[in-house]
Amino acid sequence: MKKIFLLFIICSFGLLAKLQSQEKPGEAFYVMDENFKGTTLEKARYLMHSVKKNDTCWQFDTYNFWGPMISSEQYNDQKGSTGHGSFRYFTKKGEVDSSGKFTNGYQDGSWDFFDSKGRHYLEKRYKAGTVIETKDIIKLDSMEKAKKDTTSQKIKHIEIESDFPGGVKAWINYLEKNLKYPDRAEKSAIQGTVVIQFIVDTEGHVIDPEIVKSVEYSLDQEALRLIEKSPVWSVAIQDGRKVKSYKKQPITFRLQ
Repeated sequence: MKKIFLLFIICSFGLLAKLQSQEKPGEAFYVMDENFKGTTLEKARYLMHSVKKNDTCWQFDTYNFWGPMISSEQYNDQKGSTGHGSFRYFTKKGEVDSSGKFTNGYQDGSWDFFDSKGRHYLEKRYKAGTVIETKDIIKLDSMEKAKKDTTSQKIKHIEIESDFPGGVKAWINYLEKNLKYPDRAEKSAIQGTVVIQFIVDTEGHVIDPEIVKSVEYSLDQEALRLIEKSPVWSVAIQDGRKVKSYKKQPITFRLQ
């Protein structure tokens, strides 16, 4: 973690009222210059938002001041010295470049890498910070497809994807009633499509929503809010039983 400049504390929002109407317990904002050094609001190039997820997890999201996210990192201490949890890094366009987990300061488990088209092309497995396996995902997918094409037997099963209750029309109605265009983005004429990835469990509840396509801090936060407060989703069905499923939901923000 680089040294950063604490911009405000409880009871002192100042100019950052544009970022958030109410402060939540355990969170803070920081601003940095082009060298990621603490600076003033007028000279800010980057914005960092930190929030306490639980007693052993602090998340630090770093943004271009008026643009997409650069990284999202989780640590087991408030100072951000020991990586422990989910990490995601983004391209200049706000698309996920790589993601994985740290355990006690070391890369651990599966890390996924994506190309400029958003395709998952590489997977690396880590153990205590050391790469123990590398997979060429595109090559493996091609081999698997060729194998299936030459196989006469096909496994047949009914599969129904999880979905917003009521389908597309109901989703649009939900957005029309609940979407609140953030003041910060509106005043700066920022538009775009945020994509949120999440799990729909076997009861239809949304679990672990995360940003996979970022536009700007306030728009990203509004997209997360809309997913988190959405009603129970219809559950995915596979082989006649309810299963949890992964969803990617785009939310487009357009000024009138």
